[in-house]
Amino acid sequence: MTEVQVEDMEVVQVENGAVEEGNRTETKVELTVNEIIEQYVGSFGMSQILQVFLVTLAWVFDAQNTLVTIFTDAQPAWKCKVPSFSCFSSSNISLCDLEPDTWDWIGDHKTSTVAEWDLICSHKFRAGLPSSMFFIGSLFGSVIQGQLADAYLGRKKTIVLSCLLTAMTSFLTSFSPNVWVYAFMRFTNGFARSGIGICCLVLY
Repeated sequence: MTEVQVEDMEVVQVENGAVEEGNRTETKVELTVNEIIEQYVGSFGMSQILQVFLVTLAWVFDAQNTLVTIFTDAQPAWKCKVPSFSCFSSSNISLCDLEPDTWDWIGDHKTSTVAEWDLICSHKFRAGLPSSMFFIGSLFGSVIQGQLADAYLGRKKTIVLSCLLTAMTSFLTSFSPNVWVYAFMRFTNGFARSGIGICCLVLY
């Protein structure tokens, strides 16, 4: 329950059957949370449905950027170029134990960052770098864009700006020539998309 205290209200006070007008007194009006929401926001209608739909679209856009690395940074399957005693695709043998010219990736080399930039064996640690940079960027972006939404632009303008920056950084990420540029672009993408989540939680 929420209490709204109304002071110095002009009321009619009844004492012993006599009515005296103009007395100043103090009264308390009790309102429920639902009554306050309906009073200042309005009851549930098409405007609320439209807002939820638009906010959900922004969150879907954010989720795509967050989860895309499951596919782009995955290690694809491989096969032996010529089956031999030293190369069996169905065995548990490690790629690092094979000669480079005895096996190949299944599908195109562009299907994964691991295949494109050879992020295996001694370079395997580089495969997790882009994802780490993405969430580090999200950490810094949440602090800065949270302040931006609270003190300067407001949440609606911040979420629009965040969506535009996310689209721009996502597009530029696709042109990364190596894993280092790719990791940096994932950092900027994480920084840009962080405003979507923190604003959507409030706008819901």
